[in-house]
Amino acid sequence: MNISDLYSTRIQKSFDEDQEEIIAILKSAPPKTVFKLINYFKGMPVSYSATVNAVERNDVDMDIQGEQAFTVEHCRSVFIRSPLFKHDVFAHAQYVNIKKRAATFSKLSYVEIVAERRNFIRIKPEPSPAAVIETPLGTIEGHLYDISLTGLNISIDDYCEIERGIEVKIKSTFRNIEQDLTVNLNVTGSLVTIKDDSRPYSFIFTFRPDKELERHLSQYVFKRQIEIIREIKDAIC
Repeated sequence: MNISDLYSTRIQKSFDEDQEEIIAILKSAPPKTVFKLINYFKGMPVSYSATVNAVERNDVDMDIQGEQAFTVEHCRSVFIRSPLFKHDVFAHAQYVNIKKRAATFSKLSYVEIVAERRNFIRIKPEPSPAAVIETPLGTIEGHLYDISLTGLNISIDDYCEIERGIEVKIKSTFRNIEQDLTVNLNVTGSLVTIKDDSRPYSFIFTFRPDKELERHLSQYVFKRQIEIIREIKDAIC
């Protein structure tokens, strides 16, 4: 899955000129100015404050929280938010140290975080459960990559041409083992888009759950978020 699915670029002049502007803003910001960092870890947004330690050429050294350091190490990138910027900023992580709670970022550009437009958080089940898509042209097998209350993303190795908007039957079963919660997914979904240029491909569907499924999904997503938070906390202890 591609991190670029989370944002769209907002180039103002050119990449180099925009980066130069962003670097100038970071350099001129008063000492200890607080910036907000955002990552999406297994679908869940993780956001803590950070401050600039130093700016050298096009690299920015920042003091960050331990939880953010863990997610930055996993994602190798971060979103930086501040009223000083025209838009949110996307940056690649050149260096990250969880114990020192420090990171260095480069390749800064203006973006819009499109993941924030979603009505519900998409959570990644673990382990990734098998999923079956029943279409008018036959059955497609894949794995459920993430799911929300009204949408899901199925990872498929072999590209299959499915018409956008077509309705298909989707089946999967996934569990929260710690809470002994099992969700049996059997819904009619509509294809929104197919992403990625190489395998595995992301087939994104929308669906309308009935009341019982909505209740089970709500419980699952909530408990899965607790698991993810615990995983992050345990990693920095």
